Amino acid sequence: MRTLELALQPSPPSLIPSFNSNSAARSVGNDVRTNFDVQLLLRKPKHLKSEPVVVIQPQIQTQKPSSRCSTSDILRLMDSLSLPGNEDLYSCLIKESTRENDRDGAYELQVHIMKSKVRPRTTFVNRLLLMHVSCGRLDITRHMFDKMPHRDFHSWAIVFLGCIEMGDYQDAALLFVSMLKHSQNGAFKISTWIMGCVLKACAMNRDLALGKQVHGLCQKLGFIDEEDSYLSGSLIRFYGEFGCLEEANLVLNQLSNANTVVWAAKVSNDYREGEFQEVIRDFIEMGRHGINKNVSLFSNVLKACTWVNDGGRSGQQVHANSIKLGFESDCLIRCRLIEMYGKYGKVKDAEKAFESSKDETSVSCWNAMVAGYMQNGFYIEAIKLLYQMKATGIKAHLQI
Repeated sequence: MRTLELALQPSPPSLIPSFNSNSAARSVGNDVRTNFDVQLLLRKPKHLKSEPVVVIQPQIQTQKPSSRCSTSDILRLMDSLSLPGNEDLYSCLIKESTRENDRDGAYELQVHIMKSKVRPRTTFVNRLLLMHVSCGRLDITRHMFDKMPHRDFHSWAIVFLGCIEMGDYQDAALLFVSMLKHSQNGAFKISTWIMGCVLKACAMNRDLALGKQVHGLCQKLGFIDEEDSYLSGSLIRFYGEFGCLEEANLVLNQLSNANTVVWAAKVSNDYREGEFQEVIRDFIEMGRHGINKNVSLFSNVLKACTWVNDGGRSGQQVHANSIKLGFESDCLIRCRLIEMYGKYGKVKDAEKAFESSKDETSVSCWNAMVAGYMQNGFYIEAIKLLYQMKATGIKAHLQI
């Protein structure tokens, strides 16, 4: 799970103890080297053969750097030295545990702070919430959050995103409703990315009614007029999950400058609902408006072309467009081209797409080419390609 970060004040460096042992080690090493760099010249009698001078220089063994101290080690050192903790020192340890996702250290630090005389402020407690969320301890996070006497926007946001990241979408929706009641008192303003996360939770909970209420709230707050691509795309994907294409298209039509994210969400919805002709029309409309296209969008459009009974003409046009934009060499695009040409019996075109950038690691392209051969009765070619796959170490996964 990715680490959540908020803009928090860094601790003053002067209040953080520093343990620098390198300088001391260097001075000791210099003294040792001075005392023991002795040359002993061994002389032999004249009647014996002379022997080379022997120089004895003891080797100084350097100690290997010790492993990095964990939060638990520092806490035990503080207890053994009877060092009192303060908010600045604890903040540094919280940051370290958050970055390292140290679950055990985070729990020990929580207990240590509770036993100390520190009376944490809201910003300090938010750091603790972020630490436990980053360590995957949503249970401790919720318990601390419920006990907080004062909460700000960061408090709500950390716990809310923790529920989303841990897949607890039901609690996330309930938390959002409570957040709305809290924000009505003028404590803070709900942001657009929170709305997008709520729509995802509504889709996962299959709660269409709550999602529509969130949509109405976004319109009331003027978020749709701001043309936020993330929120607009989230709304289109939300309605697409329930097959409500009319509502999804209404969101798109309200935008004067829809971008790639919004159009890609619409294409994904139309393909999911089997509106393959509409997918192709979306692709053409994007070209008219100068909307940038990406690999994922090309993939969905080529899959839709596979189901349109036009002899592959639409797929050839999309193929030409992919060459123009430099996407033809992408493994996913080549796989979709092979599948599309194989479905329409254009084996030669499928072979050209397969051999355009033959990559032994692209298992899907090999399997798509074998399936294309077998679909069109080219069994000898399919068997030859299967032998090549076996020699290369590629496993066949055919779906014909």
